[in-house]
Amino acid sequence: MKKSIGLFLVVFMVSLISCNDDCDEGDKPTPASFFVEITDETTDENVFENETYTFQQITIVDADDETIPFEFIENNNLIQIFPPVANETGNTFTIRLNNETTMQSDEISTTYDVSSQVGECFTTFKIENILFPNNTSNLVEGVYVIKI
Repeated sequence: MKKSIGLFLVVFMVSLISCNDDCDEGDKPTPASFFVEITDETTDENVFENETYTFQQITIVDADDETIPFEFIENNNLIQIFPPVANETGNTFTIRLNNETTMQSDEISTTYDVSSQVGECFTTFKIENILFPNNTSNLVEGVYVIKI
């Protein structure tokens, strides 16, 4: 009887230790983001290709002037923006372009919503209802093309 209880305890402990919930510690969700291309309204040229602006002249800030992370994808002249996902609705930020040499600057106001999907290992967030209220924009192959 003692052997069967001992064996049961060993099997029980091993099953607890080797319990696998199919979640790897290295698994992390892809951060919510979207892509933006900024073009000249008159010429339809990308403002980074025609050198109106350089990627160093981009800042993206929220309503409190806190910096929002982004990546400039140089070979495509696109901006990948990683906005905050804490609030479901009422989110805003501003893309600022400022060329101090030519004294040209532009601001693009942006609004968006966030949806979430709870998975087994983590929650995935998605940026939705992206609008640029002061600019003409189109969604082309997953990229928001904004005219300034």
